[in-house]
Amino acid sequence: MYGLWGFERLKLRMMVVMPLMLVLSLFEQNMSFSSPLNSEGLALLRFKQRVVSDPFGALSNWKEIDGEIDPYSWFGVECSDEKVVILNLKDLCLVGNLGPEFGKLENLKSIILRNNSFSGSIPQEIGELKELEVLDLGFNNFSGPFPSDFGNNLSLTTLLLDNNEFLGNLAPEIYEVKMLSEFQVDENRLTDAATIPSCKSSGFP
Repeated sequence: MYGLWGFERLKLRMMVVMPLMLVLSLFEQNMSFSSPLNSEGLALLRFKQRVVSDPFGALSNWKEIDGEIDPYSWFGVECSDEKVVILNLKDLCLVGNLGPEFGKLENLKSIILRNNSFSGSIPQEIGELKELEVLDLGFNNFSGPFPSDFGNNLSLTTLLLDNNEFLGNLAPEIYEVKMLSEFQVDENRLTDAATIPSCKSSGFP
């Protein structure tokens, strides 16, 4: 009798525990799928908060909807394998500055902020992005020292810093990448200059 009662108790316990374990498993799976984009989306939203002027409304669809953050659908953002890999916001006359939240975008391969009106220093965290291949910050108002960690970035192939304020001395290997990059885009820049107005200004409305 005791053995039968023990078996019934075990069966009852399994009936309670198994659905709970299933719910927890599904929750963990959902978190594993959504967490990378959610954390990167939050970092992008913090970046948006630093933009004080967006004259063309380029970042108007960067928002949280019903508790969901979905950078896949955001203007200027490209994702691959549930990761944010490209941020391209060139020629938008955005005014603001950059902050440490870029360190959360550790899968970024390309940051293109050319022809805006960003100012202040370039965050050290951008220099720590090991996957970064392209950094185009040309035609802005950046100043201050250039992140020293870029000297350890073996992935960087394109670096454009033209038409900014003084950015200090660059490490020899970074200076070489910068000079080669500017040489390669010179012809395209001369073509575009006649058709794209400059946003570089300290007081763009």
